[in-house]
Amino acid sequence: MMKQSKIFVVAICLTAVFLNPLTASALPRSLAELKDIPDELTQTGIVHGDIPSINTYTILPMNEALMSLEPDDPVFIVPLPDAVHIYPQKVLVWHEVVNEVIKGEPYCISYSPLSGSLAVYYARADQQNLIFDADGRLFNSNTTLIDRNTGSLWSQIWGMAFDGPLKGTGLNILPCYWTRWKYAREVYRDVENVKVMQTPRGGFRNYNRDPYGSYLIPEDNYYNDERILYPLKYLDTRMYPKTQIIGLEIDKNLVGIDINYVRKQKVVNFFSGLVPLVAIYDAELDVARIFMRSIWDGKPPALFAWRDGQIQDIVTRSVWNAQGRCVQGNLQGASMVEKFGIYAFWFAWAAANPETSTVPGESVVPDSALDFGSSIGKVLP
Repeated sequence: MMKQSKIFVVAICLTAVFLNPLTASALPRSLAELKDIPDELTQTGIVHGDIPSINTYTILPMNEALMSLEPDDPVFIVPLPDAVHIYPQKVLVWHEVVNEVIKGEPYCISYSPLSGSLAVYYARADQQNLIFDADGRLFNSNTTLIDRNTGSLWSQIWGMAFDGPLKGTGLNILPCYWTRWKYAREVYRDVENVKVMQTPRGGFRNYNRDPYGSYLIPEDNYYNDERILYPLKYLDTRMYPKTQIIGLEIDKNLVGIDINYVRKQKVVNFFSGLVPLVAIYDAELDVARIFMRSIWDGKPPALFAWRDGQIQDIVTRSVWNAQGRCVQGNLQGASMVEKFGIYAFWFAWAAANPETSTVPGESVVPDSALDFGSSIGKVLP
């Protein structure tokens, strides 16, 4: 009964995202900044049409999907208005784009293998439902997208058109989670309205072989060695190049959050500009979640710590879960707003956003401020 209750809470939280969308548009950039990008694209020998996007596919119910994937297969979880969708990375590595239309609304699930970038966008702009493909060219080793509607070129990592009739247009970022099948299947095993993409059968693509290597092999592998196969305008050395991060933009401030750092620390309080945030490790789904620490308007932001195997706020010692909800103590029933960004390798995020701050980094609240009994609001960025 306890397991079903936890799953029910997760399902409600994901559904609520679309009842009250928590989206953010791509960071505005000047047209002057965009104007040179078309001349700086890297030719790869792949042209538009060589990487076919997915527009229709077979959906597996969870009971059938349990037998179709290996436990450690990377999967992308995307809560959409009709259901929670689960896409295998081993499929998207060959296609890079899934175009979804749900209740007349368009969504673009995009994955750039070379930059490790997973981003989900609401694909409507200029009163058009956009259909996307991978163009074949790269910018900063990141996929260039092209929409079939206008032929505009888009940065996959920015979610912004940099050439064509829609130049300067940004798309809204939507929630997604990158995890492994063994975690997703446990969390969603008994949840209604879960749709798992079936691995295609036949054709010339071997969906059991990743052309770039494997996220499961620790060495001699593109995904975790130092190779960057195509040119970058800028290489930031604050993190190892292939560090997997969540890239977040809030109030025009950018931050790259080291997922493995959050996994080790369990709870990380930090700021993006003046915005107080906390990153929490969700062990059930094996993901880092980002929340606003301002729980109530007009009140100082909370600070959180990992104590005795629990997430607690340091003033009331109330207990919180990894979905940002207080489950025990004086603040029981309170919740935090979750914020969403994109997944990427550090080198790609920093090359696209050299002004980014980092976690770990100077924006992280020091441990000395997390002693129980401290006053909320002592720590300023």
